[in-house]
Amino acid sequence: MSSGKKSSLTVRVLSAIAMLGSAQAVNIACSVIRTKLIAVWLGPVGVGLNTILVNGSTLVSTATQLNIRDSAVRDLSVPAAPGRMALKTAVVRRWALILGIIGAVAMIIASPVLSVSAYSGSLTFTPWFAALAPGVFFAAYSAGEFAVLQARERLSRIARANVMAGIAATAIAVPLLYFMRLKSIVIIINVYAFAVAACVWYRRERPAAQISVRLNAATLWREGRSFLGLGLTIAFSVLLTTMMNYVFAAYINSHGGETALGIYQSGYTLVNSYVGIIFSAVAVEYYPRLTRFIGRPAAARTVMAHEVSIIVRLVTPVAVIFVLASDFIVRLLYSSSFDGVVPFVTFAIVGALYRGISLCYAYRILAAGDSRAYIFTETASVITGLTLNIIAYTHWSYAGLGISYIIWYAFYTALTAAVCRIRYGVSLPRRLVWLSLGATAVISAAIVLKYFVIN
Repeated sequence: MSSGKKSSLTVRVLSAIAMLGSAQAVNIACSVIRTKLIAVWLGPVGVGLNTILVNGSTLVSTATQLNIRDSAVRDLSVPAAPGRMALKTAVVRRWALILGIIGAVAMIIASPVLSVSAYSGSLTFTPWFAALAPGVFFAAYSAGEFAVLQARERLSRIARANVMAGIAATAIAVPLLYFMRLKSIVIIINVYAFAVAACVWYRRERPAAQISVRLNAATLWREGRSFLGLGLTIAFSVLLTTMMNYVFAAYINSHGGETALGIYQSGYTLVNSYVGIIFSAVAVEYYPRLTRFIGRPAAARTVMAHEVSIIVRLVTPVAVIFVLASDFIVRLLYSSSFDGVVPFVTFAIVGALYRGISLCYAYRILAAGDSRAYIFTETASVITGLTLNIIAYTHWSYAGLGISYIIWYAFYTALTAAVCRIRYGVSLPRRLVWLSLGATAVISAAIVLKYFVIN
């Protein structure tokens, strides 16, 4: 790729990151307001309850949605005639509704199990989990619409829908939290899911042509089985990750209580959400583009190398700021009662760098539709992550969890890189290895500065 083309691609990627990142920043700011109010008005107990409920509904959504957003994007990104594209779009939307209904019913059925597993055999919170069924339905609908927008590269619509939803949900959440306290948490989760669905419906893509066949069961199966099959594979791997988060949250809850869980979740949210602004923006733009080049290995390799370079250069300064200002950030976004999570945030941010790099490799596997490789890497990652987290928390508390986060994502990066090299002959330039190691050294130096110089 010539320097001119690289420059053009960089501008395009950075523009997408700026647009989507800004929208995500607004959405996260709204989430911070909601989380801050939960932390201040309800304390760590409220944060812990919110974590358990969100993880429970996410678990059911993951199991029933078949990850339609990512799997459908792969199908919808392939160029086709207007009539054919209209049919594919209609099929994705109909399947999103079907999966949403299945998910809502499953949420109600699974609610006793979720309550028992999260609260040491108690059925007390069964109604709370069951009441999240509407949110599961709206989440499935939104996934279908976002898949259509992402495949068409309607990035501005995605950004605007997310901003509108975040602001609307927060405006409704504030009075609910103030007047209803703990009882408002279920309503707020459902309100947010509905707000996203309403906003993405308003910004949805209108087909350029009419479909010429009926959307009967045979058509839905024939046209949908390709992305449903891949979606089942992705859903299995994502479900493993969601189950890991849920099991580990339940482990902390049973061994340290809701306060310990709330403190951990606050740090986990900090590390994943704020650096995740970059990752989310990259994924939305990168995945459809990589899919279009998947039949041209050299071009796909260039796209991957470019993306890794951008991620490392963007994440490194953010990570350094997080390390040096972690105490201030935790107190600003939460309160002094959450200070215990500072060691986790300080160390885990190093792992966020490798999480970003592994994302580029994982999407290469996904773009190839390689179900076996994807399940293998995700399963290995989940087993490694859960094992490391339990051992680290048991022996070294939050600081140990920060170290386990680094080891986990370093392992996952090495694993996905090895799979891409063996199965697709993809190996990124050596300069990117040195760039990544240099970034690690810079962030590590910031940690040393924080604990041995500043403090």
